[in-house]
Amino acid sequence: MITGTLLVAVAGVVLALFAQSPALVYGAVVLWGLGWGGVPTLLQTAAGDAGDAGGGQADAAQAMLVTLWNVAMAGGGVVGGLLLDAFGTGALPWSVPILLVPVAAVVVAARTHGFPARRA
Repeated sequence: MITGTLLVAVAGVVLALFAQSPALVYGAVVLWGLGWGGVPTLLQTAAGDAGDAGGGQADAAQAMLVTLWNVAMAGGGVVGGLLLDAFGTGALPWSVPILLVPVAAVVVAARTHGFPARRA
């Protein structure tokens, strides 16, 4: 998860600094996809594991994850629309590293309980 967060942050900075270079934009899109692509599966697994550890409440944890995911997507659309309206398209890539600061804090804090190291 930490690597994925960093990949999305790098992609956002590349998009902000080098939006005029198609090759770098395509590279940023690849980084973004690599960083973000596995997140839904990882979150679903972490929620299920946490629900099982919390007294067999995996179903409730999954329902909360889906609800919060949809709220986050709607909120992101609203915030993105407000940024776009107020500052234009140039503000969107710069919002990525800023918004990833609290994300990185949560990811690092969740390493113990949400994404513990697996042992064979």
